[in-house]
This record gives sequence, C-alpha cells and structure tokens, in this order.
Amino acid sequence: MKFLITMFVLVSGAAYSESSSDDDVNAEQPSYEVSVERVQDEVYNPWTRQMDTVELRAFRGEGVDRFIAPEMRVSPGEVLRLGVQNNLPPCEPDEIQRHECFNSTNIHTHGLWVSPGGNSDNVMVSINPGQRFDYEFAIPEDHPAGTFWYHPHMHGATSAQLGSGMAGALIIEGDRIPTRTSPGDVDILFSPGSGQSFAEQVLVFSQIQYGCFDEDRRLKAPRSPDPEARPWEHPAWACDTGDVGQVESWRQFGPTNEFTSGRFLGINGEIQPTLSGIETGRFQRFRMIHAGLRRSVKMSIRRLADGAPDLRGVPAQGHRAWIAEYCIGEPVEQFHFADDGLTREAIRRVDVANMYPGARFDALAYFEQPGSYCMINDQAWRMVPDDHRVLGILEVTGEAAPVADVAGHLLETLTAAAQAKIADGEVRARVVDGLSNGLQLGAFAWHSPVLDEELTGSQNATMSIAQLEDGGAVLSFDGSPYVHGRIDRTLTLGDAEEWEITSDGGSHPFHIHVNPFQIISIRDEDGRDVTVEGSEAFDPDYAGMIGGWRDTVIVKNGHRITMRTRYRRFIGDFVMHCHFASHGDEGMMQGIRMIMPGTGAMPDMAH
Repeated sequence: MKFLITMFVLVSGAAYSESSSDDDVNAEQPSYEVSVERVQDEVYNPWTRQMDTVELRAFRGEGVDRFIAPEMRVSPGEVLRLGVQNNLPPCEPDEIQRHECFNSTNIHTHGLWVSPGGNSDNVMVSINPGQRFDYEFAIPEDHPAGTFWYHPHMHGATSAQLGSGMAGALIIEGDRIPTRTSPGDVDILFSPGSGQSFAEQVLVFSQIQYGCFDEDRRLKAPRSPDPEARPWEHPAWACDTGDVGQVESWRQFGPTNEFTSGRFLGINGEIQPTLSGIETGRFQRFRMIHAGLRRSVKMSIRRLADGAPDLRGVPAQGHRAWIAEYCIGEPVEQFHFADDGLTREAIRRVDVANMYPGARFDALAYFEQPGSYCMINDQAWRMVPDDHRVLGILEVTGEAAPVADVAGHLLETLTAAAQAKIADGEVRARVVDGLSNGLQLGAFAWHSPVLDEELTGSQNATMSIAQLEDGGAVLSFDGSPYVHGRIDRTLTLGDAEEWEITSDGGSHPFHIHVNPFQIISIRDEDGRDVTVEGSEAFDPDYAGMIGGWRDTVIVKNGHRITMRTRYRRFIGDFVMHCHFASHGDEGMMQGIRMIMPGTGAMPDMAH
C-alpha cells in the first residue's frame, strides 16, 4: 500500500509540491479530515437576546456543526494525520491589498512537542484556496499526556480565522504507569480500579468577532450620544434585520474593538450554552482551553438559585445584577493539576481558573448537590472593573452526595487508584507518599527542573509597542516588526538557556513553539517578586507559577519573566509571538531557527 503526501509550501511567493511515499503505514494511527469553508449559521447575541445570522470561515469535519474545529485525540508514540482541504474562494488582488481577504490557511498544534518542519507543525506552510495539505504529527513516545489545541497560524490572517472560531481541542491521551526511572500519566489516577472513571468536559473558550457592514463596507459600530463617552461606553456593535455578520477586516480587531464590540466569550462554538453530562458524587475533569482573542478568563463556578430567571431572558447590560442576585454561595472548589497540558508538581486548590489567550488549565471539581451552576468570568478589564459575564450554565444531575471534606475525599480517591494501578511497591509507595504530602504529583511530571549547571547561555526579548505621531503604532519584538520567513534568532540543539522576557508597552501573553519553558522568577518594574502571596507586590495572575512548566505566560508592562528551557529535540524554523492574535499579525513575533551543534548560523530565508 502506498501513502501519498502532497505538500504545498510557500517559498519566495511561489507554491510547489513534494511527494513522498510510506510503505509501512499503520491504518490504526489516528486520522482526521477537515475542510475550511464559508459557513452560514446563527450566533446568539446577548445584547439583543436574538440570534444573529453570520457567515464565517470555519472548519468542518465529522460531528462538527458549530464554529469550532473537530476534537482530535492521539497517544504518545502515534502519528496523528490531519488532512486539510481549503474550499475557500481565491482572494482578489485589491482585497489582499486592503487586508480584507483571509482565505489562505494552515495549522499550528499549540503546545505539542513535535517537529516544526516538513508537513508537521510547520507554520511557514500556506494552504491556498483550492489546495489540500496532509499533515503528519509524529508524537514522541515520551510526549506528556495532556490538553493541547490547534488553530490556523497563517501570518496576517490568524486573528481573522481564530476570531471566527477556527480552533479545536487536541488531547494527548496516556495510560503509562510511572516506574523507578520514568514518569507516568496522571490520567491513571482518574480511573480508579473500582467505581466510575472521572467524567470529563472539554471547554474551548473563543470570541467570535463578527460585525455587520453598511453598503459602503463600514462597520456598524454605534456611538453613544454623549460626545464625551469613553470607548467602552459606546453601544455594542449592531446587526440589523437582514444583515449577515462577517469577519472581513482588521478594523474588527485591536484592543479597543476586541473589548468594546460586545462580543462575548463562548464555549465550544456557542454563546452562553447549557452544558450537561455532569453528575454528583464523582469527580469531574475540566479541560479548559483559551482559544480567544484578548479577554482573559477567570472562571469560577457558583450554584444557580432555584427559580432564577432564564439567563437568555436577561439582556447583557443586566447580567451583572443577575449574577449578584442568583449566582449564590461559595465557589465550587477547583483542584488545579496541569498548566498548558503539563502536569504540575502538586495540585493547587483554587476558586478560579485563571487563563490568558493561548493557555490551558486542567482542574477537577466535585459537585455535592444536583442543580444548575453558573460559570462566571470574573475577569475585569482595567477600565470596567466590575464587568463580569456568564460564560455558560452547568446542569448537574444525580442525588445529593455530600462529603465532609472534598480535598480529603480526593486524596482518598487518588490514593486508591494508585494502589490499584501501580504494581511496583517502591513506586507505589512514592506516589502515595507524595499524594499524602500536599497532593504532590512529581511521579507524573515529565519535565525536571533546569539546573544552574545545565545552562549554556541566555536570551533576552522585549515585547514592544512604539506609538507613532499619526496615532498608529509599531508592534514588535526588540524593535523590529516580524517579516514572514526572516530568521531573527538562532538557537542550538542540545543547549539549555535562561531567558528574560519583558514588555515595554502593555500586557502580552508570550508563546513559543516547540519547546516549553520553566518559570524561574517574575518581578515587577520595581524589581519586586509578584508571586509571594501576602506580599505588597503579590499579583494573583502569577500565583502558583514558580517552578512550573508551560508554553504561554502573560508578560505585564514592565514585568520581567525569567524562564529556562531545554532544546532537546527538533531542528527547523518556528516562531515566538504575542498570543493576542492581532498583535502577532501586526508584527509582535520573531522567527527562530534551531540548528545542529557545530553547523553555525544558517542563511536567512528572507534574503
């Protein structure tokens, strides 16, 4: 059996194809097919309490009928195959010139530790209208199991496509038992030897940034009658009867529009959905993925009072009062065990899941009482400090199942699973002792700390916004806006380096492809450690980060993030960037080349 792979790679403006064959294809390897199409459907608008008709670029695949990509699952050691067919129409030259056509695309597997070259996680690929591309992501046998995701990463079009809901969950599933020399997958603790496995909810948060346009292609963005009104005091974007909302212009993005448009964060392609399948008396796993544009997620769960009015009967401007009156009681405790898909050294007990764009948050929760629960986004924009929103409603079924201490019940449950699953007495004792001593998960953490003696060098990077006299701005890393294909930084395979990342213009979620990093320290512009709870400088956005591994971190203005990373595997070209998608599109990104030791710097592709 021959397996044909056809690649379309954009090199110096021209597309070409390569073919390769594989005689040893394993038909049991996970394989998915998606097409990229213009899809007309409806999106709920909380401001009008009606459904807006929209026509958006969207992924379509098996089981997908909303503005979200199909969920993909793969195990370590497997090859994930993804066929992408671009069925969008070609762009006209004048549309491209005006930055009003975004019909070429590609795929980035966010957070995966895989090759950035060829037909793997190659963001230099351009799948143009009418073309097909077959991806193959070879997942290493030692890849951590966890919550990852995928989305388009076509430079200049990322915000438009991500802002249309083009993102999906990518789950690495694992059942490896820890040994005396290697870690295991924390998933084994979530399926006890007796009784039911933990239930699971995958929550992909996204912001569909559609707008409606008049006959002159002007965005329908009403203004307040008050001439002194500030941007966030203007009404939400309007769509009149017969309008079709679209994502067609960079004018729909940027800090003001993304915050003040009135577009809500949705879950799994829906605005304020009701999610079911949750039962009392068993732990629930939440895989949370921030696939949104700019607004952060600080999600808490509170009981919804019996007899509360239907949320969809309440206009958006009344949500704050509705939350205050009907979302009652103490928050449901969340047991936070993974950041960006990577298992933590120990479980944290928190009331809020705190995420910025690009990040993931894995947590367990236990519901003692049946009923409805509010999922509240407690995030507050600095100019509207109490502008909280409801993300959705959870429906919990079953009989009342109170426990004296949920944390104690979790410890008992995880300990029983470890005792049932781990045959090696020495390893079992190590895991049980760790759980008993602060719910530690060291036997399931796949990255060890980067020690001082490992370091071979250092890197520095500044995320910058330079304001221009005409009101515009230049976005960059280190003062040089990104040029697609240009290599800005060369790294050497086998090195381990300490990085310092800072921002001199606003807050930005930093993301780097291929290799995750370990957080060493976080200091504000006065040099104070912001991670120490109870200190004057403490910032809860950075709680629990020190020593942890991740691929995305928020860098606030003037803050300095010190992190360490190893370049253990994979050469090739990739990028680092701000994960406010419009910032990356506008130049806050750098091209990186990983080379073999002793080869020296390779020539710049752009020259």
